[in-house]
Formats: sequence, C-alpha cells, structure tokens
Amino acid sequence: MDIDKLIESFSALSELLKTPSLQNQIKQDTALGIKIEEIETLVEKIKLQQGVVSLSDDGVKLVLEQLISEISDLEQYCDQNLIKLNFLENLKPFT
Repeated sequence: MDIDKLIESFSALSELLKTPSLQNQIKQDTALGIKIEEIETLVEKIKLQQGVVSLSDDGVKLVLEQLISEISDLEQYCDQNLIKLNFLENLKPFT
C-alpha cells in the first residue's frame, strides 16, 4: 500500500469536508456533523502512519475499514438529500 498517496487523498478529503457550504449544513444537521468528525478522526489516524508505524497492519486495515464504512454512510446521507431535490426536474418556466 502506498501510504503517501493514501494520505494525500485523505488530505484532499479533509479539505473538502471543511468547505463553507458543508460547514453550514453541519450547523443545521448535527448527525452530519458527528459523521464528519468521525471521518476526520479516522483520517488523522491514517495520517499518523506516515513515517511512523504506530498501528499494526491489522490496525491500519481496521481503521481503513471503518473509514470506508463512514464514507459509505456519508454517501448515503448525500444521496438521500439529493433525492429530496428531484422535484426540481419537473419545474418549467412560466411562459
């Protein structure tokens, strides 16, 4: 596993999670905020692996599996909220 590329990807994910629009959404939805915090914590655990092996291979695998689960939950949350906007496709301008 190329830990440097993985950390680079997770750093990009961390930056996306800090965008102002997402931060506004977090203020409105505490469950989302908790999910984001969990992802951030797992990302930090992975970042700690760079240059220092503090977790065993099984430990890293467990953290990565948790991260996959959290990201999947976040993806489902986003999908559910996008479905709420499906009515917009039926809107037509007044003529």
